[in-house]
Amino acid sequence: MSIIKKYNIEDYNFSKEVATIFSVRESELNNLHVLREDLMPPDKLNFENETRTDFHQVFYEALRSDEGAPIKKVYSDFIKDIVAPIFDEDFVYQKFPSFRVHLPDDQAIHRWHYDSDDDHRHPDWEINFQIAITRMFGNNAMWLESVPGIKDYHPVEMVGGEFCIFNGNKCFHGNKPNDTGQTRVSFDFRVMAYSRYDESKNLESVTINRKFAIGDYYDLYKVNNV
Repeated sequence: MSIIKKYNIEDYNFSKEVATIFSVRESELNNLHVLREDLMPPDKLNFENETRTDFHQVFYEALRSDEGAPIKKVYSDFIKDIVAPIFDEDFVYQKFPSFRVHLPDDQAIHRWHYDSDDDHRHPDWEINFQIAITRMFGNNAMWLESVPGIKDYHPVEMVGGEFCIFNGNKCFHGNKPNDTGQTRVSFDFRVMAYSRYDESKNLESVTINRKFAIGDYYDLYKVNNV
């Protein structure tokens, strides 16, 4: 099951900041594979390198520099203004969202999975959020089952100014080869009630080699002491 909600794109303009990082117009992000052909991978992607493309390198290098300050501020405001009221209690959240770029004729994520499986090892009780930066439709969207194990996959279709809340921790999800001719850009991140957080049980991420702990993968949001 997924819930799609809207947010004010003028107040939380992720797409503007992503476009700035890639030196393109906001309206052209779905054409990133053409406008930034210099960043295109030479071969088909796979599970081992899907998050290590030159697109990811450019994005995360910007994030580590002063250039990343504006988009970090947008994310921080989104957590405070949009996510916190949904929880209404202390929670831990992913320090910064995972950057996804779903290129034509390829996949952003190559293994159908749920986040707490042996390949990804996320702790139980996480709740997933996905933010659409470009239009997500058909086979450039994430496909998700409605109930864990039922495998009745459907595309989670959104446009800019929308985000999705879903149980990616237990529901299988993944990508199909993108036959839309458009690049999909999105963010996803995970949130968990602090009452469910148990660092002694947290493993290390297989894909990014970070421990699922406050100060590493997570930050702590305290409702009464923000």
